[in-house]
Amino acid sequence: MDIRTSSTVDEILQNGKKPQSFLQNQCGLPVSTYFSALKIKWLMDNVDEVKEAIKESRCLFGNVDSWLVWNLTGGVRGGLHITDVTNASRTMLMNIETLKWDPQLCKVFDIPMRILPEIRSSSEIYGYIQRVTKLMGVPISGILGDQQAALVGQMCFKMGQAKSTYGTGCFILYNTGAYTVRSTHGLLTTVAYQFGANSKPVYALEGSVAIAGISIKWLKDNLQIINDVKESSELAMTAEESGEVYFVPAFSGLYAPYWRKDARRLTPII
Repeated sequence: MDIRTSSTVDEILQNGKKPQSFLQNQCGLPVSTYFSALKIKWLMDNVDEVKEAIKESRCLFGNVDSWLVWNLTGGVRGGLHITDVTNASRTMLMNIETLKWDPQLCKVFDIPMRILPEIRSSSEIYGYIQRVTKLMGVPISGILGDQQAALVGQMCFKMGQAKSTYGTGCFILYNTGAYTVRSTHGLLTTVAYQFGANSKPVYALEGSVAIAGISIKWLKDNLQIINDVKESSELAMTAEESGEVYFVPAFSGLYAPYWRKDARRLTPII
């Protein structure tokens, strides 16, 4: 939800001269503060330690999965620098068709490909745990992104099946099978999973809402109008009507389908 990358979005879009969707055919995603490429570029542009580390070829980029696997398999003593196709598909740097880092996408963001992890499937034996004594030698054989893991957990393996999960945000994923469906209505094209290095990937369409469960926490901790999360449900059930008032929690802009990083206002609609 960190939107310090707003200025980076403006730079990539040349202050509105390019549409948010100009890279969508390649990576499946609109240019947004949400995705990794914008955050990497911001760090490269604004943090001297990152600039220096890249210049000296001692900087690596990875999502949390990459960090965990790297540490578990040895870290600086030969740890694996990898990620899977689902996580890579959310960076804006992977070609959604080839499942490889795309030189043209990396060039747009001026990100050196040498810092990126190797892309692997979502289910194969990547390596073995080296640094936890009680788990020494246990194989690491599965990596999935957050929303994609929920899709698999809900067993939405058939084309047309979908799941919606509520946490910090809310995410709907719809299994599109072997097809990369390009949305014209603000949805993301993403990799759902790939079970095995030689298996074909399964794709999904996703609708992403940045703020869901965390808005209830905001009601409790910031506005202090409830004492417990459970109270929100009880209060909602007692309300007979909304009075035509709608609360839009655009705390960090709006994601699907608008992708408006500048959305902020909480506007009553009467």
